[in-house]
This record gives sequence, C-alpha cells and structure tokens, in this order.
Amino acid sequence: MDYKYDIISFDNKIPATLKVENIDSKTRKTELLWHREPELVYVMSGKAECVINGEEQTLDKGEFVLLNSEDVHLARPLEDSSCSLLFVIFSLEYIKQFKSSVDGLLFDIDSVSGIKERVGNLLGKISDSYGNNSAYVSMLQIAYVNQIYYLLLEHCVCYRRLPNSSGIPKRDFSYAKTAISYINENYSREISLDEISSIVNLSPSYFSKYFKKVTQTSFSEYLANLRLEKAIRDMLDNNTSVSAAALKNGFANVKSFITQCKKVYNCTPAQYKKRITEKNVKVKTH
Repeated sequence: MDYKYDIISFDNKIPATLKVENIDSKTRKTELLWHREPELVYVMSGKAECVINGEEQTLDKGEFVLLNSEDVHLARPLEDSSCSLLFVIFSLEYIKQFKSSVDGLLFDIDSVSGIKERVGNLLGKISDSYGNNSAYVSMLQIAYVNQIYYLLLEHCVCYRRLPNSSGIPKRDFSYAKTAISYINENYSREISLDEISSIVNLSPSYFSKYFKKVTQTSFSEYLANLRLEKAIRDMLDNNTSVSAAALKNGFANVKSFITQCKKVYNCTPAQYKKRITEKNVKVKTH
C-alpha cells in the first residue's frame, strides 16, 4: 500500500479539477493519496471501496464521500468488479476569492440536514454532463461546481485544523506520510526497517507497530505491494520484460517478483499481463 502526495493542477476555465476513471478490480489500486485540496469522490457506476484515514466504507452507484484537506485516502472497485468514479478536486486558490484564509479549512457535510443530498444531486448532474457533446458543456460543469462550493462554504465549514489540536484526525498519519514519501522515492533500491524508522526518528519496533496500525499492512508488505504495482505497470505500459521489471522496481530477483504476484493476483506476472491485454483487446473490438 502506497501513500503518495498528489499534485493537483487546475483548468483555468473550471474552478475545480474534474476527473473520471474507469477502474477494474484486476488492476485495482493499492496506493493511498493525500493532498491539501478537499475532494469529492462520486460513484458513476458499479460499487467502490473507499479508505479514508484508515477507515473503510463501501459506496453504491450515486453515492459519494467528501475528503478534507490532507485526508489519506484511496478509492477502488470491490473485488471481482469494476466501477466508474468521478473526482471533483477543489481549488484552494479559487476559494480564497471568497474566504480570506483557507489554512485548515474543513467541511462537515452532515452538519446540516439535506445538504448531502443536494450535493449528491449536483454530482449526478456533473456525471451526466459527460454524455453531453455540446461545445458549452463546461459552462454547465462550472455552474454545478459553483453550486457545490456555495453549499459547502455556506453550510458546512466546521473548524480549522490547528497544530496540536486534539480533534484531528482519529489516527496520526504524520509519521506515515513522511515515511511513505521517502519510500515512494526510493522503493527501487533496498530499504531496511532500520533505515525507514530512522527517517521518522522512531525505534524500529515502535515504527513497525505504528505503521501496521495506521495503514493496516506491514512495512514489508506495503513495500512489496508498491514494487509489484510499479513493476506490473512497467510491463503493461512499456512492454518491459519480467526480469527487467523486477530488477528496475526493487525486487531482489525475478523469483520474488513472481511470488508476490502470485500472492496478490493468483498468477505469474506474464499471465497477469496476458489476462489484461486480452481483456483490453476484447473491449476495443466490441
């Protein structure tokens, strides 16, 4: 499992970044993201599993979650399924036009009755707009996004996240963020438990227990899964061989790459690549 700081870019025409992703469980994501910008994740089709600050929840079609600034999160389909997700990532620079300070700005979408339903309806309209071929569809999207901004700023601002505040969050992710940022930059070489624990100035035994508690996976398993995801992506995107993908992405040898792939996907890397390639060919021919 991977924490990754997400750098968000914004279209000058639209006051939020809008993304649609169609995700299959056979390539289901394992990396956890975090960024300063609040975000909405809306399920356009299928069912999704969302993890927010270590807490899991399942979302059906038409449901969504609100992610506050620096929430550690991931969204992916349930096992043996697929889903389409709409991501609406807010622009803090845009919000600054209406609110003098955005430092520590948080939203509680359940604080006022009916607001969550209204935001959900607007997200549904944004979702529907992707079937609109009009040259002016971005005008609709801007209107819907601005209505969401209005509802959140008018009704849902709850408190600011201050240093040493006792209310945020349920779990302390600060050490994990530092560690994972380091691992994400160095996964292609050997990283020991002693090395990573020293980065966050914790003892190896304490860091090991802490990491397992906040990420729900051990340090070694996280690192192996990250390497697996990167190696598989190299094989799919760059046609890299099994041996080259293994060595490029930090596996000690090809055997350890194959073993991890069998553990996660119940097949070898070559078999996994063939399965995904054949599926993509079928999709294109239909």
